[in-house]
Amino acid sequence: MKKHVSLLAIFVMLLGTVVFAQQQVIIGFSFADNTDAEFTADQGLSGNLGYNVRAENAAGDTRTLTYEAGAADYAASATGWDAGENDKFWSIKFKADGFQNFKVSSKQYADATGPKEFKIQYKIGNSGTWTDIDNNTVTLATDWTTGVVTELPLPSELNDPGTTSIYLRWIMTSNVSVENGTVDAGGVSRIDDIMVYGSPVPVPDVIIGFDFTDNTDVEFNADSGLEGNLGYDVRAENGAAQTTRTLSYTEGASGYAATAVEWDNGADDKFWSIKFKADGYHDFKVSSKQYSDATGPKEFKLQTRKSGGDWIDVTDGNITVAADWTTGEVAELALPAEINYPGTTSVYVRWIMTSNTSTSDATVDAAGVSKIDDIVVTGFSNTGIETTLVINSVAMYPNPCNGILNLTADEEIAFTEIYNLQGALVARQLAGSNEATLSTELLNAGIYIVRVYFNNDKNPVSNRIIVE
Repeated sequence: MKKHVSLLAIFVMLLGTVVFAQQQVIIGFSFADNTDAEFTADQGLSGNLGYNVRAENAAGDTRTLTYEAGAADYAASATGWDAGENDKFWSIKFKADGFQNFKVSSKQYADATGPKEFKIQYKIGNSGTWTDIDNNTVTLATDWTTGVVTELPLPSELNDPGTTSIYLRWIMTSNVSVENGTVDAGGVSRIDDIMVYGSPVPVPDVIIGFDFTDNTDVEFNADSGLEGNLGYDVRAENGAAQTTRTLSYTEGASGYAATAVEWDNGADDKFWSIKFKADGYHDFKVSSKQYSDATGPKEFKLQTRKSGGDWIDVTDGNITVAADWTTGEVAELALPAEINYPGTTSVYVRWIMTSNTSTSDATVDAAGVSKIDDIVVTGFSNTGIETTLVINSVAMYPNPCNGILNLTADEEIAFTEIYNLQGALVARQLAGSNEATLSTELLNAGIYIVRVYFNNDKNPVSNRIIVE
């Protein structure tokens, strides 16, 4: 049995890990091993370790590389740089799904007849166009200090590239040699300590969510989100009368949906509503799906407020509903900045009728049906992963992980699931104790959501992990 680590200790360890992960190696070439005939990356995300450095020309021809003395140990070295202006270059490629804010470092050397002047360019995908990077010029000499690039920022266009490859190249900009003559065919160029850094794209936490999978919950409570929000419900309200209407479960977008009638004469008065608390959170987004039958309400808008405050219209929050689950869908609509960092004050969101027009373009009837499903509010925390850790009482370490993820919980774990950021289930494993060990070896590098289920009535909890 693995040694039990206290939640506090794991919290401290994870906090340190997260700080490190803000700037991590995406791909790196130190050339410490001069037996690697492929000149492949020796650092970075696991999926990038098979990529190599090349000496190329624009026609796609590559030249033979050798190992020579580098900045510390060895460097990739090539000749044949003559007549290489705007044609011959060093190149690498990498993938970085879920990462952003890239920076590149490198060191270059040339002998007296080797190329003196380079610039750094990028392209997205093999068919992309080579584009200059700002402050990209590099001047070489017969040393390892003149031609140094240190954490040069790459353009924001490269952020979160998905599965598309990113290419970088160090291309000659003249045929001038280091000794200010002309580059000779025997002139040497070397490159070493190529490093590309990046930061994980922030993943929001679920603040509160309703998917209504359990049609036995008569309170219509949230089934996901921060633990303190799981006791909050969804309501169908009458604003002027300050009353609520009875809800029922009927067929939803995937399982069940909260359902209500008596929407007649509801313009600017009747609405669906939720509330939540999110101390320390900001940049909230809301998603939802709505359905109405032929005599149910067609037109809604989203509003929000803090407790005791006035309702604020959500930008682009007008919603048209139909007798389907696609027309009235809201996908990650940003809530106003006024509700950021609400402290301990409750935040309210409502979907309020804006007319008495039914989906059949008649008048909403008392028997007209409105349904709501898949309500999710997300937000970002200043404290990041540790907030979720404490609230959910589940430790996941190490994070980032490479092959193995350990879980320790206060309750007996029934099973775990891992989802990618597209919501697809990619792994599932049974547990049966307070500890579990998950294999991530078959997962591509990136960000995932781990969902933990318990052998009691406690709601499942989720946390994000980074797989290297």
